[in-house]
Amino acid sequence: MANNDNFTRKNASNPPVWHRQPARTDSDTTVRDRRALSILALVGAAVCIYAMRRADADLWGNLAYGRFFVENGGPGASDPFSYTCAGCMWAAHEYLTQILLWQVYHFGGPIGLIALKCVVGAFCVGFLWLAIRTTTADASVWFPVFLLATSTIARYFLFRPQLFTFAFLAIYVAVLFRHLLQRSNVLWVLPVVMLAWANLHGGFLAGLGVLCLAVAVRVFQNANAFGTGRRLLAGTAGLWLALWASVLVTFVNPIGWRLWPYVAAEMFHDTSRKYIGDWQATLRAGDYWSTVSITLLLAILLTVGWLSRRSRPLIGGLRAWQWVASCAPLAAMAFVSVRHIPIAAIWIAPVVTLLASQLTEQREASRGFRRARIVVAALSVVPAVLTFLAVAVQPLPRVDVAGTTLGSKHPCRAVAFMKQNHLSGNLYVPLWWGSYVTWQLFPAVRVSMDGRNISLFPDDMVIENLKFYLTPKREADLDAPFRFDTDFLLVPSDALVLSDISGDHRWQTIFMDSDSTLFVRRERALTSMTPLAEATPMPSSAACPAWMQ
Repeated sequence: MANNDNFTRKNASNPPVWHRQPARTDSDTTVRDRRALSILALVGAAVCIYAMRRADADLWGNLAYGRFFVENGGPGASDPFSYTCAGCMWAAHEYLTQILLWQVYHFGGPIGLIALKCVVGAFCVGFLWLAIRTTTADASVWFPVFLLATSTIARYFLFRPQLFTFAFLAIYVAVLFRHLLQRSNVLWVLPVVMLAWANLHGGFLAGLGVLCLAVAVRVFQNANAFGTGRRLLAGTAGLWLALWASVLVTFVNPIGWRLWPYVAAEMFHDTSRKYIGDWQATLRAGDYWSTVSITLLLAILLTVGWLSRRSRPLIGGLRAWQWVASCAPLAAMAFVSVRHIPIAAIWIAPVVTLLASQLTEQREASRGFRRARIVVAALSVVPAVLTFLAVAVQPLPRVDVAGTTLGSKHPCRAVAFMKQNHLSGNLYVPLWWGSYVTWQLFPAVRVSMDGRNISLFPDDMVIENLKFYLTPKREADLDAPFRFDTDFLLVPSDALVLSDISGDHRWQTIFMDSDSTLFVRRERALTSMTPLAEATPMPSSAACPAWMQ
């Protein structure tokens, strides 16, 4: 067989075995240079992991839910936080993450959250490094790709359950690449990881997806070695066993089989993709940093794939185009939804280094190729350099809760007003403010809607809430809050519906500032709150702090 992978066959039922040429370690760099690049990669990864210290609107909800689970022995059968969906089944699939976030915050405060994020992020980046180093030992190849992938992924290292999906997916990818390239065979680890993953975040589906992708890669390896026939499935037994075992352990969770209907709903939830920023298409979401980073990574993939198409018949058992094709599903997902960018980068990065390392061996004598490689490497490290600069501007270990964390406006003064005056009841509130209100006012106040817009609330209820606050005033359904047992109504000052609500005799204004207006249902003004309801609203100086306390 005319290729440099040196295939041999044990017998007709076994998968192909190849002995890859040792990856070059003496390219254009000295031993000292390689060590310096390794140290720089370690420092760069650490800075990228630490860089993102910004809260999101769901953080307060995750802390409140975790606190509730600790105090009540785990998730219950129904939701205690909302009044609109009090009898609904809550798919509390992230309960372990929420418990962990609360415990860390309870004992360590914001610094504890940062430490947890850095530890889990380090696991993700560490296994990404292992997957990349499985494909090459050439520092001139892996260093720029590793930094580009790390800076792309680390932007999503928020204080959210998704962080565990990135870490566990990196473990899956590292184990699978080592298996496919015949470096090690520890597939038994994957179902063990999945057991924890399915109880920490619903993104465990990504692990099952890359397992299916690995089966396809093995089949193509067999096809390239043996041709068509029964031997196409040779050596796939371990992968199939790991896949089915991983599926089975997902049922070991507090809600059992009900976890899967939730996962299906999340995968096909068009409402989130229409209204929720991190579910929107990458080119629409406005995250230009992530868009440029993933585009650059894909451009490098296509370039090395194209240049490798004739450099060697088989690379790791596949043709170059087949490795590129393995990235296509994840690349498409990355542009369908911005939240899939880290998932795509974790698989694509080792594919890039595998192809690039073989290409480097074949074309190292070309001066033009070496210059082009330097340009590509320089572009790859630009996002990491910008991350360094951002950390240098704000190096302190603090959790940023300012800016647009709660949207263009915030409810902090209105919530402080309710707390100061011991107001209690049911509050109709925008989806993106619900978690903050719960954190501050539960159990005295229950909300109409929060960030659990897939795992708890019916889709028509979510759409009703979003349309009430986001559609033009004359198209808004002013009766939406009255379909539930609503006592109070909180409206952002930039909501177009505010002027109509202010003129609606069914509501009485009790608080107003530049960010929001708080109304009480007029017929309940004296029975559901203090007599302050009919007095002049007491101003509050409590604004949202810049940093989490």
